[in-house]
Amino acid sequence: VKVFSAHRLLIGMALARRSAGAAVAPSAGGAWSALRRSLVADFVRASRSFSGAAAAQWRCLETPNPDVRKFEWPEESAAPGVVMVLGGARARLLQLDGVGDVFVASGASSAQPWVSVTRSRGASWDMLAPQVQAVLGDMPAEGGASAAPEEAVAPSTSASSGGVEAEIEEVLLHRVRPSVQADGGDVELLRWEADTGKVVLRLQGACRGCPQSAVTLQETILRTLQHFVPVVRSVASEEDAYESGGDPKADIPWEHVGMPDPEGIRALSAAGTPFFSTFVGMKVEGAMLRRVKFCSKLELAGRTPEHVFLSCPQCKVKRTVEDPNDLLLPEKGNHTGNAAVVICPMCCVIISR
Repeated sequence: VKVFSAHRLLIGMALARRSAGAAVAPSAGGAWSALRRSLVADFVRASRSFSGAAAAQWRCLETPNPDVRKFEWPEESAAPGVVMVLGGARARLLQLDGVGDVFVASGASSAQPWVSVTRSRGASWDMLAPQVQAVLGDMPAEGGASAAPEEAVAPSTSASSGGVEAEIEEVLLHRVRPSVQADGGDVELLRWEADTGKVVLRLQGACRGCPQSAVTLQETILRTLQHFVPVVRSVASEEDAYESGGDPKADIPWEHVGMPDPEGIRALSAAGTPFFSTFVGMKVEGAMLRRVKFCSKLELAGRTPEHVFLSCPQCKVKRTVEDPNDLLLPEKGNHTGNAAVVICPMCCVIISR
């Protein structure tokens, strides 16, 4: 209010002087200049105050991903019909030291956008968050519909294909994405593989590299999809590579596609590879081991996940392996670099370093 009042007063006084058409005495001119300088100073101070208030309005929220924070503009803070426009926000935020990635999205249930910022390795949120809020506080607010963000989260056009894929899109839109977006993430349907019953998603925002993303996929999204679309058998993600390279401690979902290799399994056992059972709570040896004829191979490649979530689309089995690297420790008697996890009487997953 103060900004606009000062601006209107300047214009009104200028118009009054012009309409009067009278010459201004030097002393009067000096008084006018002083008044103008005072009004301009008030205008600048009010503008700075408004900018600082706008930055403070952007709430910084923690997410399940420790390297990602969600910044949202509270809907109640906006005047009716006014929305924040974030075109160009991603490019500006990526210029900040300590910012590794930025996801700009429009909330499904709100016209007010939100932003997920991924910090670079070693960056401190105490230093970074105020800088992000300052950049966002400089973004304009406009009336009417907001400009399309750089990374829109609108439903995929694949839904127009109808059938099962459209049903999956509908479930994702109304049953999955609202809760995922509340935590600063999002999911996008990449494809539906009808021959295998597999749904492939792209994880976005806080979901990318999150240690809990595997749990979200297998325990939340898969169960929800299977409840409403029973033909869905499995869910997997394809994450785009991003600057921080992902979290090496993130949990790993592993879909077991067993290949017949009874001789290779016996050779691994003879070489000393331990076989552990996830369903009888013991090492697998003797006659039980001879029944195992199918295997898949998972290479950790330096990753140190807390969990590996194993699933088999054929027999529908689901197993969880806690701290898989613990199975590979030489100090625990494993000198082969491999460990086999038997997930059903005939199948195993070979985990290697």
